[in-house]
Amino acid sequence: MSGQQIQPVQPRDAALEPYQEGDPPGDWGGSSADAAPEPKGPNLRRYLAAVNRFKWLVLLLLPIGGAAGYAATRFIEPEYEVQATILLEQGTGVNNGAGRGPIQAAELLQASGWQDLLRSYAIADPVVMGLGLFVTPVADADSVLFRQFRVDQTRLRPGDYKLTIAGGRYVLSLKPGIEVEKGAVGDSIGRPVGFQWQPASTDFGRRATVEFNVQTPREASRALIKKLSLSLQTGSSFLFLRMTGPNAQRSAATLNAWVEQFVTVATQYKKQNVVQVAGILEGQREYAAQELAGAESALESFRVRTVTEPSERQTITPGIEMTNSPVFENYFRDKILSDNYRRDREALERILQSGRSGTPITREAVLSVPAVNADPAADNLRKALEEQAAREFELRRLRETYTDEYQRVKDAQAALAGLRDSVVPRALNAYLGELRLREQTLNATIDQSSRDLKGIPSRTIEEQRLKRQVDVAARVYESLNMKAAEAKLAEASTVPDVSILDAAVPPLAPTRNTAPMIILGAIGGALALGIALAILLDQVDKRFRYPEQVTDDLGLFVLGVVPVIGGKGRRKAEQAAQVVEAFRTIRMNVRYAADPSRPLAMTITSPGPNDGKSLISSNLALSFAESGLRTLLIDGDIRRGELAKTFNIHSRPGLVEYLEGTALIAEVLNPLTSHANLTLMPAGVRRRRAPELLATPRLSQLLNQMTSEFDVVIVDSPPLGAGYDAYALATATGNMALVMRAGVTDRKMAAAKMATVDTLPIRVMGAVLNGIKMTGVYQYYSYYQDYAATDEEQSERLPSGRGAARPAALSGGIGNE
Repeated sequence: MSGQQIQPVQPRDAALEPYQEGDPPGDWGGSSADAAPEPKGPNLRRYLAAVNRFKWLVLLLLPIGGAAGYAATRFIEPEYEVQATILLEQGTGVNNGAGRGPIQAAELLQASGWQDLLRSYAIADPVVMGLGLFVTPVADADSVLFRQFRVDQTRLRPGDYKLTIAGGRYVLSLKPGIEVEKGAVGDSIGRPVGFQWQPASTDFGRRATVEFNVQTPREASRALIKKLSLSLQTGSSFLFLRMTGPNAQRSAATLNAWVEQFVTVATQYKKQNVVQVAGILEGQREYAAQELAGAESALESFRVRTVTEPSERQTITPGIEMTNSPVFENYFRDKILSDNYRRDREALERILQSGRSGTPITREAVLSVPAVNADPAADNLRKALEEQAAREFELRRLRETYTDEYQRVKDAQAALAGLRDSVVPRALNAYLGELRLREQTLNATIDQSSRDLKGIPSRTIEEQRLKRQVDVAARVYESLNMKAAEAKLAEASTVPDVSILDAAVPPLAPTRNTAPMIILGAIGGALALGIALAILLDQVDKRFRYPEQVTDDLGLFVLGVVPVIGGKGRRKAEQAAQVVEAFRTIRMNVRYAADPSRPLAMTITSPGPNDGKSLISSNLALSFAESGLRTLLIDGDIRRGELAKTFNIHSRPGLVEYLEGTALIAEVLNPLTSHANLTLMPAGVRRRRAPELLATPRLSQLLNQMTSEFDVVIVDSPPLGAGYDAYALATATGNMALVMRAGVTDRKMAAAKMATVDTLPIRVMGAVLNGIKMTGVYQYYSYYQDYAATDEEQSERLPSGRGAARPAALSGGIGNE
């Protein structure tokens, strides 16, 4: 082997020869866009590993969070929650009060409406004024001074005030130090700023200063509404109210006053609505009575006019009864429908004309027209009328409290005027256009049908129409008459729909912002912050640490995982056994990742220095040699190679001398007596132009001849980040394995260098992960220690007489540096 001469080979042929029987160079590479891994969800195991790696940061934040929570208890006041229950008598059940009379709560105010009423200023303002909640003393002990405190809202000046008392005199100042008023104790205080307050001189006791805050009642109501929470389950009649505050007694008194005011306002509200509904029904009943009287009068007049022609009616009537033709039925139906449209149109035109002449268009008059109540096309008109009625009711309610000069009253008047003068007439006119169009269409159909019904007297048709008109008017009148009577009965016997079921009771202990909850919450927040910081630091870490960073980010197959060796005694021996099994796995994966029809030639490199590539190269070569394969280990790191020192041989001559032509193969090959089947080719002398030698044809010639003489050829190359060397060596061998060390390898550099490898005719066999602790995400890469291969003692030989098992452990030093 050492004395053979190498035949000259062309550079292009040498570069392509190793791949002629394998995959084409275009299919080789470390990754492919078509083979990109599918996106995966959050890796919980990785998150746990990150928290374990930064556990001291998390543990440090826990006492900090506890201390912060304890400090917060000094500034955050505890809150007390009080609760009251209101019973809604009607309208909130499943049947919505069905069968309990014509005027039900659901018709006046829906369940959500009760909640809106509870949060309205109609409830909040009287409570605030009655309890004086617009003034808040800084010291709770000063609350007794403000029991009779009232304000004049027209002159009130809100803000923070300070009352200083000295020698029977007082000074009222607005912070920061703006004097408002002076006077004798016992006189009225704060009239210039809208106060109505005259505490007795004995009420002050020995107080020298009194500090308090005054706000407008409306602002106090708004703040109080935010503290109120409501709960009403679907189909339930129980409305639960909750209020929180720093003072239990004050919160309970406020909530009780709130529900009492709500019951009072709800009762008044229902009374007003019942009266309004009764008035509407009475107006509709009177109009229906007029329509019925008119229909009966028209029928009677028709019969008087036709009473002198009995024979004609007698002759035609049997014919009508026997006529079942669809033409007659359609004609009769269309004629009646057309007349109804005409009658309704004329009635609506009279209403519209009266509205244009200055008479307001009332809801009762429009709704008394039958078509308006049933026709879907009149939906906009009905909505406009309902909105007009609502605006009228709102205006009446506002006028009960305010004068016509109040802005909300003016706004309500303007909105109502817009509805009366514009929206309702426009909607009515649009619906009249629809009726005219329908009437024209029906008239055209009737004209066509009339030519087919010349034998049917118009008097019979008119009589049938008048009879039907009387029947319809009679049914409408009967229905409205009954509802109007029931409405009057409901008006006379109105009872409130709401009542207080449970009053608020002051709690003995705070329900919120308690010291244990604050401290535990702060500790929990610190724990969450620590975990979040640990995960964040892990995400921004540019070093390789997890297997999915190799498989998902770089698209490489994991050839094996080499654990780190640390500790002493039995623990170190167990870790050494794990390393032996790891290199056996790497040897197997490398063998099956290569072309089985050719001798194995591969380059082992890494993205940067200190990743352990020389360690992996030497121990993998030992593993192949121990398996009985003739193995050649070439130190291709001609810049900083140290394999000669590792195996205790001379470093010269080596690869550099052979490529220069100053040494023969026999001179650079060093069979190792300590390791059978293993031969080492050192790097040789270090020269500045040595990397240029890797581009010469002699490197390809050397590898061609070595693969014919050895079963396995392993080249230890410089890192990819060192320059051209690793690419040239990997191109010459055709196969490459990448070594990545946990906590050392730069992932971005690895990705950048592998992008260059993808452009070259190199088969990337996978990655070897070095320096791994077999815990966390790597625990499943370890091996069962109970199944470690050991030598059987001579005294424990089998009865068959066979010899002891051969040791399976690899020889030679194995480490991680």
